[in-house]
Amino acid sequence: MPLQRCYSLVSISRPVANLITRFVSKSNGFNQCLPKEHDKSGTNVTIFDSNISSECTKADNENYTWKSRHNLNENVNTTAPRHIQPTITNLPSEDFLDDQDVTLPNPLDTCTEDISDIGPYLTPTFTFAKYANKSRTIQELVKLGVSLYKIESKKGMLNYILTLDFDRDIKPYITFLHDCGVPADYLGDFLTKNPNILKEDMDDLHTRIRYLRAHEFNIDSIKTIICKNPKWLLYSTKDIDGRLGYFQSNFKLSGNEVRILTVKASNVITYKMSHLMENTMTIKEDMDFNEKQRKQLLLTLPRIWVKNREKLFAVFQYAHDEMQLQHNLLVKMPHILLCRKTRLQQRHSFLVEMKKAQYDPSKPMYVSPKTLISGTDAEFCINIAKTSVDVYNAFLKTF
Repeated sequence: MPLQRCYSLVSISRPVANLITRFVSKSNGFNQCLPKEHDKSGTNVTIFDSNISSECTKADNENYTWKSRHNLNENVNTTAPRHIQPTITNLPSEDFLDDQDVTLPNPLDTCTEDISDIGPYLTPTFTFAKYANKSRTIQELVKLGVSLYKIESKKGMLNYILTLDFDRDIKPYITFLHDCGVPADYLGDFLTKNPNILKEDMDDLHTRIRYLRAHEFNIDSIKTIICKNPKWLLYSTKDIDGRLGYFQSNFKLSGNEVRILTVKASNVITYKMSHLMENTMTIKEDMDFNEKQRKQLLLTLPRIWVKNREKLFAVFQYAHDEMQLQHNLLVKMPHILLCRKTRLQQRHSFLVEMKKAQYDPSKPMYVSPKTLISGTDAEFCINIAKTSVDVYNAFLKTF
């Protein structure tokens, strides 16, 4: 009988078995040789061959045993079909990484590496000062003259600014503003007043400028509008068009008058719409200014429309009822409507006490209502009342 040699390797440790499993899972070696109807529910791996028989089993001590037997029997039919019957179970399926020689430091070893910057990128903070030495964005904004302490008070802006890259996220907006005519020394103030422009889409900003150009606003007018009112660019073209249409239709303004009003009082155009409508109703119904007078008031002193409605009406009542100032005089000198009622009342009462309260320009000793509310108390006493400040202060104690 021919000799048979049998090689057996017993109790291979788990890492070797893991490598075998890794080879099987990666190279798909079994699947390349298995028929489609192979069984997956066994517990052993057995390879049948005419000359080689191998078997991998798992012992009770959690170690794997690999046995390989070479059959040298010459009587075996070498033409017999080869088949592989895999029965795999309980083999680890993890794809372990290759072992690498890594020397880890001991806990008490001296650290020679600078790890001062290691930590979360953004930690909670209430001020930009924490990142002033590390953030190039903050450093560049300071160079532009941005008052960062004012931006900190705006909700959500601190964390938003810290996430921006200066060259990628801020520089295009600075270039855009400079192209619109904003002076270089005003860019810092502009961003301080309106940091939310950094959240606007660049295409939308260009569209809003093109809207003004399409309505015949020249370059100088656009520069004046956005410098006086940096938040103008936050409003969509639809919103701006609706607001300009409101003033044009309610006050019968021409196209040129709309442009004059926009350049002169861009803050009024973007003011709270409900407040503007309330003041318009008060001036029309309560103060009884006619359409022509309302239009003249708007073009002369648009700030009347942003003053508190109750205070505006109280000043009008005192000027019209107590001082006997008529509508046509108030239209010519509308600044009196912006004066504080207390100040107007004190100075008028003092002139009444001095027998100098005469506001009719057709009579002698005329006192202009505009000069009445202008200047300091000393200037009022010298130029209008023709008396000393001490006399006026003594009167105020009895007022």
